Amino acid sequence: MPRALYPRLVCLVGLLTLGVAGAAAPAPSGARPNLLVFISDDESWLERGIYGWNRVPTPHFDRVARAGALFTRGYASAPSCAPARAALLTGRNFWELEQGAFIQAWIPAKFPCLPDLLEQAGYHAGFTGKGWGPGVLGAPSDRTRNPAGKAYSARRRPAPGPGMSVVDYAGNLEAFLDARPEGRPFWFWVGVTEPHSPWAEDNHRRLAAETGLTPEQLPVPGFLPDTPGLRRTRANMMQEMRQADDDLGHVLAVLERRGELENTLVIVTADNGTGMARAKTNVHDWGIHVPLAIAWPRGMPGGRVIDDFVNFIDLGPTMLEAAGVPIPREMTGRSLVSVLASGRSGRVDPARVATVSGLEWHGEEPELSLAARTIREERYQYIVNYSATPRLRLDPRERRPDSDYAASAAGVDEWALIARHPEHPQVRVFTHLYVAPRPPEELYDTQEDPWQLRNLAADPALSVVKARLRAQLEDYQRRTGDPRFSGELGVFDATRAFVLERKFGAQGYAQRKRGQD
Repeated sequence: MPRALYPRLVCLVGLLTLGVAGAAAPAPSGARPNLLVFISDDESWLERGIYGWNRVPTPHFDRVARAGALFTRGYASAPSCAPARAALLTGRNFWELEQGAFIQAWIPAKFPCLPDLLEQAGYHAGFTGKGWGPGVLGAPSDRTRNPAGKAYSARRRPAPGPGMSVVDYAGNLEAFLDARPEGRPFWFWVGVTEPHSPWAEDNHRRLAAETGLTPEQLPVPGFLPDTPGLRRTRANMMQEMRQADDDLGHVLAVLERRGELENTLVIVTADNGTGMARAKTNVHDWGIHVPLAIAWPRGMPGGRVIDDFVNFIDLGPTMLEAAGVPIPREMTGRSLVSVLASGRSGRVDPARVATVSGLEWHGEEPELSLAARTIREERYQYIVNYSATPRLRLDPRERRPDSDYAASAAGVDEWALIARHPEHPQVRVFTHLYVAPRPPEELYDTQEDPWQLRNLAADPALSVVKARLRAQLEDYQRRTGDPRFSGELGVFDATRAFVLERKFGAQGYAQRKRGQD
């Protein structure tokens, strides 16, 4: 994070921890904890106000962080929803999951998912809203139910805002708990669809009415053009982020009312970064660095800020160990239970000093490729790109004369601005960031350049740093069987052909309603 933000973060969490007990007793023998995952859709970490950058209130996320721990370095395995969710559910890097490495494909049944393992151990398991996906259930997949478990999504509510989900997440949790056999612990996944785009055009007015915050008062990441249109778009998104937080509050209220909250391990996160340029679908920080708060009142001390690097692949082993269920040897992630129970803040586990993520495909056209891998440590991030193609193709039919720039800047988001005015002096740098082919390697000093605008891969002064990170990344790829390292790309090539046909073929999902992925 930008260095100037960290003191504010410590201060905020310090204020929030007043009145929180300094230690928590372990769960009593025989009382296995309930497990709840609350996962929002497309949200980078700094969007949450408790991290000290954004002013939009998210009190229920803050409550979980206050009761347990706020993680400053939580990372998704991929900046794409289906592979990221697959990694969380299996405890394995997305590239270890064959077809599961791709959005719009499937997770082969030979990779056990958390609900399967927990049900075998006597847990009542289910999900509501968006589980794993989007992808295929049934042929050619060998799965018939969602990898997140049995669906509980029948209860509906009036839409809380234009374009927002009518799934009654808290009501479906109630139905799930009503169906639970007496005496069984539970595992439940709440997948809210907010703040995924598209966003209602007037959300910024509702945000201002409910919080007093106007688009002009909201922060803009340094890799985005700071225009009125972009600010209004971000305000529209943040109103949906507040709705996701409201739904978290309703879910916590159900657990509290039923007396379940005390012994429930609650994990709150987002599947990947915010749906905007150089975030979602990118392996830069804003694509993979996500909000993460974990609380377990009966099993861990609260009021902490933890700086260890944590990846989605670690969350599955964490829940299994907390539940007393053996962790399969095939799971690559490492349990966080010792970190949670330690009572410590800051750096807790000295081995958690870096993390690895990547991407294979997220809907790009057949001739283009977003495939990449990255290793992120405290100061530096190293990226290897496997394609020299442009990130996307601009449609020349959308071009406007630069004399229209002021009107465009006042009315549209960053993507439309670039499509209309790619060579305008105030836009050209963003066109390069978003559209131009990526270099084979990227290296960023995130301490000096938190928005990752200056690629230092060719800087001789950092050649040793680059070589070290490249070697660490390649060693991890080798140990985890990454096809991008071994060159054995047969499954990936076949899966890419399948998902391309599914998206761009005559019956492809691109022909149907927008916003599914």
